Amino acid sequence: MRSIIILSALHCAIAQNITQTSSISFSATPVSTTVPSPTVPLDTPVPGQGDYPPVQYLCEDGTNTTYCPGVLLQDVQLAGIFPDSKTFVDKPTNGTLNDTLAAFNALGSNVTVGQIETFVESNFKGEGLDLEQIPIEGFNQNPAILDNISDPIYKAWTSIVNSYWTLLIRETNQSSLCNGTCDSSLIPLNHTVVVPGGRYREIYYWDSRWIIEGLLKSELFDYAWNLLQNMMDFIDVYGYIPNGGRKYYVNRSQPPMFIQMLDAYVKVTGNTTILERALPLASAEMQWWSNNRTFNYTSPFTGKTLLVAHYAVNNSAPRPEGYVEDYETVTGSSPALNESAKAELYSELATGAESGWDYSSRWCKQPVQNVSDNNPALRTLNVKAIIPVDLLSLLSGDHLLLANLYDLYSNTTGSSIPITSNSTQTGNSTDIVRTNSTGTSSSGNSSSSNPSPAFYHRQQAQSFSDAVLDLCWDPEKARFYDFNTTSNSRSNVYSPAGSWPLWQNITPNELANNESEALRFVSGARFLLGKYSGIPSVASLLYTGLNWDFPNSWPPHLHTTIKAFETLGRHHPNATVLSNLTIPFSQVASGQLGLQESELQPQPQSTIGNVSLQTQEAQGKPWPLALSIEYANRYLGAAFCSWYSTGGAIEGLLTQLPLSELNATGTYTAGQSGVMFEKFNATDTDAAGGGGEYTVQVGFGWTNGVVLWAAGEYGQYLPAPTCPMIPIIEVTNNGNSSVYSNGTTTNGTGPIGNDTGSGNATSSLLFAGYRIPREEWKRAAAEHQKRH
Repeated sequence: MRSIIILSALHCAIAQNITQTSSISFSATPVSTTVPSPTVPLDTPVPGQGDYPPVQYLCEDGTNTTYCPGVLLQDVQLAGIFPDSKTFVDKPTNGTLNDTLAAFNALGSNVTVGQIETFVESNFKGEGLDLEQIPIEGFNQNPAILDNISDPIYKAWTSIVNSYWTLLIRETNQSSLCNGTCDSSLIPLNHTVVVPGGRYREIYYWDSRWIIEGLLKSELFDYAWNLLQNMMDFIDVYGYIPNGGRKYYVNRSQPPMFIQMLDAYVKVTGNTTILERALPLASAEMQWWSNNRTFNYTSPFTGKTLLVAHYAVNNSAPRPEGYVEDYETVTGSSPALNESAKAELYSELATGAESGWDYSSRWCKQPVQNVSDNNPALRTLNVKAIIPVDLLSLLSGDHLLLANLYDLYSNTTGSSIPITSNSTQTGNSTDIVRTNSTGTSSSGNSSSSNPSPAFYHRQQAQSFSDAVLDLCWDPEKARFYDFNTTSNSRSNVYSPAGSWPLWQNITPNELANNESEALRFVSGARFLLGKYSGIPSVASLLYTGLNWDFPNSWPPHLHTTIKAFETLGRHHPNATVLSNLTIPFSQVASGQLGLQESELQPQPQSTIGNVSLQTQEAQGKPWPLALSIEYANRYLGAAFCSWYSTGGAIEGLLTQLPLSELNATGTYTAGQSGVMFEKFNATDTDAAGGGGEYTVQVGFGWTNGVVLWAAGEYGQYLPAPTCPMIPIIEVTNNGNSSVYSNGTTTNGTGPIGNDTGSGNATSSLLFAGYRIPREEWKRAAAEHQKRH
């Protein structure tokens, strides 16, 4: 894991309205590479020898490369010399592929862990060296969003987050490219990229949707342009956009966000010159989804034949970057699976990865609850049989935005662009599942009587929208859900995916025209706001140990949930001001949460601390705006407090926690200066999320992007951050008397030192955090509650 380091050259002049006054400096973060570290005796035979997967066509047309499933990859991965399966497949070879294969073949049969360790040490370079960190060009230290943030701590912290792009910007390291001299999984790109961070050391598809949101808020328009150019290069080469920038990802895509990113860029910059290249390629991507991920389905509710989509990856081997985990999941089944069943489960695992939600109880045949072992849930994956509400909504929105962009280009230039791309490749037809489709779902060309691309894409948008409203909208529960073709019924798993239709402007008439029905839709959201102290847009309410289940709350879901609130606000411009935004379980629309109150995971009292479940700033606001403020406040609080609890500090404004008080959540390591996590814990504002098949990652691209978006959109409403067991206090009288930012006075905290070594405060404003001793916690919490 790589830590975020606060740049020493980033200074803030401290006043009530804080302005950043110095420029950013650049010092490349050293790339740390992993050396083999066996966990068993070196003479231990590698397990699984003789039981290898069939040849896969996901990389180099099935060539025996080092990063594709086969004898070499399996033996190395199952030797267990790296704790993360992704490490090995990101390591390029020292010599040519033939040299590497010859060295491996020389090991003979019945290889041992020690032989594999020596082989890897002798024949492979470090992972992550094929991309290099570069300084930001045109960095804007005072983007306009800072003017929208009222609280001085949040303002200064957002300024720091604005600077974090320099830690994530990469370009291809030309000196490390193989060019026939070695073998590497990297897909070299022509333009700079912004990586998520941590183990995700290359470009990723759907992560980039929220990365570009942040780049636009940071006014780094050239980097947003470069990001879009890379996506277009992918479509030019493959006919679609792969999961990420490694060759082992090319058998699958991810949620189709390119058109969403393109539209956001054009709206913010007004630059339409990109459309000449982008529009045909965007159409080509939509054609790929139409050809390879759509089918017709007859609704059990209306009897209509509907155009629908699903995730579906043709794969019969472990994912290279998750080889050990997939192998153990499949081969550990009891009773043992036959070859056909093994291949099907490997396909489901890869399909779950294509969804971006790898993995979640929403993909299981029967969702599970209260388990600590991931494998039982993973062995029941049913992803390909599910029609995901978020995918249908996204495709509808994509087509509608694309139609609008065609119109914009035509109105701007006075000319039109053909719907088909000039790309010479349309993707590898052997690496996907084809479904039989008829009608509009199988043809990317508009009819001869309606040759307009915009007309065609509006038709497609309407078709997907019709499917969402028919299959996924449950008027009794006032919520959208996935549709399960295995049971021919809607799922009952409540998740943030149920907000995506409103994000993509698919709104049932009853929600648009009846405020009472709109309030039923948000009843679950209102209950969760009062139930849990962290971010309420939790991935699901089922505790399974899976990455996209309780208690994990993810940045994209905070953004899309608020966008759904905003949609309801547009439909109800005169919405009611509610006396109480939170509600008891009994007032939630019947069945909406899919669980009884007694089945919900508890909120530990020990992690609520001094967090208020409602803010004064949301009071007196129409409920769609009030909910948006509350959710934005929870998100920024979680991102800030986990950053602060891992050593974050703001020079001259907020001192670092004393080392004795750091790492309350087990995430601090010596030398850190605050980290941005990829996900958060819905029950603990101070903590990162967890679970899944890898340790929580830091960096983190989409977290930073959503921080900048939320601060820019709702910063004027946000109170000072409140961390559960770490009160943020304003230091007065040399620390002998201190006061909470909300006015509560505390005495005897003692002198507050600035452990960052960054110098003395330049203003009378100086804030510090401290742990409340357990015996004082109840009193402080009671005082806080009185004032709210």
